[in-house]
Amino acid sequence: MQRMNWIFAPLLILVCWMPLPFGSVQPWAWSLMVIITGGLLVAWGAEVAIRGKRTVHVPRWLKWSLVGYLLVASWALFQISSFAPMAWHHPIWMIAAEALPAPGPSRIAVDPQAGLHILLRLTSYAAIFWLAFQTGHDRGLAKFGLGGIAVASGATAAIGMMSWLMGWDDFLWFSAHGSRQASSFGSRLAMPFVNPNHLSSLAGIGLVCAAGFLVGETRGLWRLETPRQEKLRRFLEMVVAKYWYVVVSGLVLAAALIMSISRGGFVAAAFGFIALVAALLRQSRPKASFIFVIVLGTALAVIALFGPGLARLLDRVDQNELGADQRIVIYENSLDAIAASPWLGYGLGSFKSVYRMYDQSNLTTIVDAAHNSFLENTLELGIVGGLVLFATIMIPVIHCWNGAVLRRQDQHIPAVGFAVSILCAAHSLVDFPMQIPAIAASFAFILGIGCAQSLSSRVAQGAPSLAAVV
Repeated sequence: MQRMNWIFAPLLILVCWMPLPFGSVQPWAWSLMVIITGGLLVAWGAEVAIRGKRTVHVPRWLKWSLVGYLLVASWALFQISSFAPMAWHHPIWMIAAEALPAPGPSRIAVDPQAGLHILLRLTSYAAIFWLAFQTGHDRGLAKFGLGGIAVASGATAAIGMMSWLMGWDDFLWFSAHGSRQASSFGSRLAMPFVNPNHLSSLAGIGLVCAAGFLVGETRGLWRLETPRQEKLRRFLEMVVAKYWYVVVSGLVLAAALIMSISRGGFVAAAFGFIALVAALLRQSRPKASFIFVIVLGTALAVIALFGPGLARLLDRVDQNELGADQRIVIYENSLDAIAASPWLGYGLGSFKSVYRMYDQSNLTTIVDAAHNSFLENTLELGIVGGLVLFATIMIPVIHCWNGAVLRRQDQHIPAVGFAVSILCAAHSLVDFPMQIPAIAASFAFILGIGCAQSLSSRVAQGAPSLAAVV
């Protein structure tokens, strides 16, 4: 095995495994992620200490992201601590001091324990990105990781479909007891998650990875000086004979996406595919007619294969208007909370507790998420803290876009990193997929290898082939 491969392999296995225990939302599952990523980071550090600095890749743009992450983590810790001036502490602690015989120390954060848990997960996502970036400079490993995410996501969705059709409340050997809610969405596919919207995020990510992987593996065929019919024959032969498992995974993921009947997830996946096509075609600048043929062909294929599911999805667009009204109320209350403490915030993980103070509606359900990650992060970290967090993530996303344009080889890998980022951002406008550890970890991993392949064109010898493994 190649250098660093022994770190990349368990990292990929971890990311592929995390969706199985209900998206790793249960404490034991995400705690295992924290322990494993911490161990891999220590192992990587030991590798660097032995081999020297030549194994570390830290471009200038990444230094800015590292600074941004450290600023966000430091601010979150400061919110949790009791070191802030008393005037900055949230008034809820004064009320608690009057009502409780032995209250804890006051802080900016309303829910410091939840904030500590989220900070641990955030650090693990950063570690996954870092390790994927450092090991993903190996061209073979990066391609293997991209295809591995596509196939693993398809296998997870297939097992989820089986569990859903069998009517099982539990998933494999993982019990639903202890998850945030029972997966009771009737005819909507949610397994292995507890919410269909989160399954749609994973399905969309897997679809983009599968499409990008197939484009990258077959792109050279279209550059050959052979008749168009011969190019098509070779393309179909390669796809069917060599990469059939990626095609099957893509079909399963497309079915899962539609069976989830998630409006936000479907639109986010569409944005992801548009971003993928834009990143791949920006360099070649194809004719408008060529783009039209691709879009029309894809649309007709989706309609032909998944017509009934699409019909149900379209029916749901006209239904459940109350849900849209409820989200608007949540957004308005969240903005009121931000206006009350725009700079200090309320601490990571405090949304559920804070929202109750500003909810003047008659909603009968417990609101534990803003259904807009940008609003929620701004509420918890404050305006400045939220902007720093968003900028920290945007820097590598922009680098993936630049890499997809500038790279002459394997540009599909940074293109997928950019497309998955757009997908997750679009879905985060109407839901909270990035608060699910499995989805956030997948995003961090794909973004890491996408950034790595944006700046390195070295071809490593002996890298494993996905086709050889399968």
